[in-house]
Amino acid sequence: MRTRLTSLAVVAFAASSAAVSHGAAADEIHATRYESSERAHTVSVTVDRGFMTLVVERTVHNSGPKSDQVTFMLGLPQGAVATRLRTAGVSATGERVWFEGELMEAEAAAKKYRELTGIGGYYPKDPALLSWRQIDTLALQVFPVPAGGDKTVEYTLQIPLAYERGAYRASLPALSTEELSASVRFAAAHAEDALSVNGVAPTSAPVAASRELEIALEPRGVSKLTGAFASVAAAPNKHLVHGVVAAAPRLSETPKGAHVVVLFDASRSVRAPEAALAATRAYLSHMTDATVDFLTFDRVVREPLGRRVHVRDAIARLHAFSPTSRNGSRLDDALTKADAILSASAAPARRVLVLTDTLTREELTPAKLGAMPWRSGAVLHIAHVTDGGAPSLARDDDSPWRTLPRRTGGLFWTAATTPQVDTKARNTFEEWARPRRIDRLVVRGVTVELPSVASLAEGASIEALEVAQRATTGVAVLGELWSRPVTYAFAPTDAENKRWAGLVFGSALYDRFSEPEQMKLAMRGGVVSPVTSYLAIEPGVRPSNEGLDWSLTGTGEGGGGRGEGIGLGTIGALGRGSAFRHEAWLEQRLRAAAARCGITSGVVSIKVESTLDEIVHVRDAAGGDAKQRACVEERMWEVDLASEFVIEHAVWALSAKL
Repeated sequence: MRTRLTSLAVVAFAASSAAVSHGAAADEIHATRYESSERAHTVSVTVDRGFMTLVVERTVHNSGPKSDQVTFMLGLPQGAVATRLRTAGVSATGERVWFEGELMEAEAAAKKYRELTGIGGYYPKDPALLSWRQIDTLALQVFPVPAGGDKTVEYTLQIPLAYERGAYRASLPALSTEELSASVRFAAAHAEDALSVNGVAPTSAPVAASRELEIALEPRGVSKLTGAFASVAAAPNKHLVHGVVAAAPRLSETPKGAHVVVLFDASRSVRAPEAALAATRAYLSHMTDATVDFLTFDRVVREPLGRRVHVRDAIARLHAFSPTSRNGSRLDDALTKADAILSASAAPARRVLVLTDTLTREELTPAKLGAMPWRSGAVLHIAHVTDGGAPSLARDDDSPWRTLPRRTGGLFWTAATTPQVDTKARNTFEEWARPRRIDRLVVRGVTVELPSVASLAEGASIEALEVAQRATTGVAVLGELWSRPVTYAFAPTDAENKRWAGLVFGSALYDRFSEPEQMKLAMRGGVVSPVTSYLAIEPGVRPSNEGLDWSLTGTGEGGGGRGEGIGLGTIGALGRGSAFRHEAWLEQRLRAAAARCGITSGVVSIKVESTLDEIVHVRDAAGGDAKQRACVEERMWEVDLASEFVIEHAVWALSAKL
């Protein structure tokens, strides 16, 4: 993903993004007097983090009997700007020499070129003019191309790259005329980065650019978060500001040799146990070489798979495992057990994953759970998984149960999945194995508005190019990996300032600047623009005896152109409008329990706490002796509530006369 600001100015910038395919027309070549043809067209492409540079060398042949001018009409790749021009000559010893172009005011460059290519008494030498026609078209005029001979020129283009899906990307259109396609060689600016062209790593052999080429550069060895900023003053209170913040292709790695404890809520109120098991298997598939303790909890904590099971065996056993639903949701006991197991573990990484609906007794409040001891140092995730639809996962920072997991570096999650584990499920629940995004993202100090996003996934970026009243001098980016805070600091650099002072002319934003402001930006960036051109001149160039009669050519001059948390509150009388009488039903079970425990007379009372159709607490039994009261409590724990119990939480004060 690549997120861009959608203000009017940056919509124009996005329209010229290198990430979007550009249907540029083939270059056109015209001779002024005779017939010409292109003999060679080579391009050396260096791909860097955020931009690529194309050094283009072209050779044309003049078949006429006299020196001629050749004009290239260059269709630019999208977002490209020209940053250099050279023309080739021959030294006194017959060797090729290059004459470097000078960036000049456009009209002055055009006038000089016309003067030097006009008719005079001198031997023809080499001027070349690279000038602006429109945002995606430049004109390159070259004189002289000698009679029956060749002429070589070189120009350099720079193109911004979009960062998305973990790589800097561009679609490079076919580089060609009708007769000849360019021969292109690719290289990465940083040897450690992974470069691909149409999905294949390039070799030293050239590629024929007869069709569009998809370029991707995956950066290696970079920080979790990188930023590049430019802030260039075009006038007082008028600054060109560019900013991009990019998350690394991988923000973290899954720990090797971890000890994982999974706490699985097997209580009766859990509505999607098969989905929760599928999510567990998907999560464990990423925990290479882990040791797993899979514990279920209801009123007691159990170990249905055995202790310290290798992750492969744990996944296999979970395929055949079907939990038995019982009363009781002793989440606190399960957490205490997990903490004890991992406190005694020597594993280099320790993890706890809790799958629960958080429907438990009212005594166990979120605040109480959040304050419980946690001595193992394990990262704890608590998740509520429901059944349905495509796999999904979201952190819930508003849940009242978030406190304890956040203390450990983990989170409270809401999730949904089906009982099947497929590629999408494994990809979704990898987020429990390692953080894959920077959440709660805040960017401070940028004087233009970057896109407002809550999180930045690995391999994604946010970017903006705008005009600001104030300079950007320093940028702070804050966020969280799971619940661990991260902070990064960036500042504009001279290299970025120069680059974007030029690259603005590859976007429609350049038109927001006056001609004097454009001149300031173009000279800073060293680029061809509506107000600047490159003129390359061989020393000693003067009007020649084979010069052009500009009054007859008709050729134009260069230069110038213009999720919700789950609480424990009682849901009033939900379901009480039916004929079913909940208290009467429970009191019948109380009488049966008392009889089984030997209480035959008097009054027996008890309090029963329920969540949906599950009993989560039994207390305050009265009647009979101590042994009989304990017996009654045990019998009430065994009661399976009828399906009519649909109240999220209720406390029943029961009394039965025997």
